[in-house]
Amino acid sequence: MALDPSLVSGLQTAQKGIVLVIRDLQKRPDYSKQPDFKTYVTRFNAYNQALLNALAQSTLSSDMREALVTQSKNDVLPDIEKLIHDNIAQSRMGQLNTNQTISAPLALEQNKTLSAEQADIQSLNALLSVDDTTDTNPEQSNTQSNSNEDSPEPQTRPNDTTDPEPVQTPPPRPYAPEIIPEIEVISRFSEWARSLGGEDTDAA
Repeated sequence: MALDPSLVSGLQTAQKGIVLVIRDLQKRPDYSKQPDFKTYVTRFNAYNQALLNALAQSTLSSDMREALVTQSKNDVLPDIEKLIHDNIAQSRMGQLNTNQTISAPLALEQNKTLSAEQADIQSLNALLSVDDTTDTNPEQSNTQSNSNEDSPEPQTRPNDTTDPEPVQTPPPRPYAPEIIPEIEVISRFSEWARSLGGEDTDAA
């Protein structure tokens, strides 16, 4: 099983960056005057070799991943951090300051390389923290998928797709006035007229 492409890219980027850091450090005019610089280079070279060894592997065990992360956190990143702070201090010194061992432009230029490598190592450590050697069981996933596919869908309606015709309720009949026979109408009118004191002409 080959290494994950993103992990390979992270290893390569960090390895190329640490080589640039070593080169810049050894090119400094004050390199021979600073004993700590040689110690830094020794640690950086050891980390470079560890990265090369990791790139030569087909897989990285958990122990190898942890060793790379521990090496960077204990040796490389603290040294890079100190170099960055020292370069900032150098860039703020005046030209007549006897403590200034490199020019301000050179100090700031080297900090670009150091800061880039610092970020690359931190990104690599994040990739190394993800163990891509864990085996997944694709057959189990396929079995679950197949079981879901084989299970019948719940029927929401009967097989007969012909819907029965709806029962039509007849509309309510409009209101019709009561039909009273003509004789009953005349009789009622006569009674009403007598109650008013009038005469029933029809009766006469």
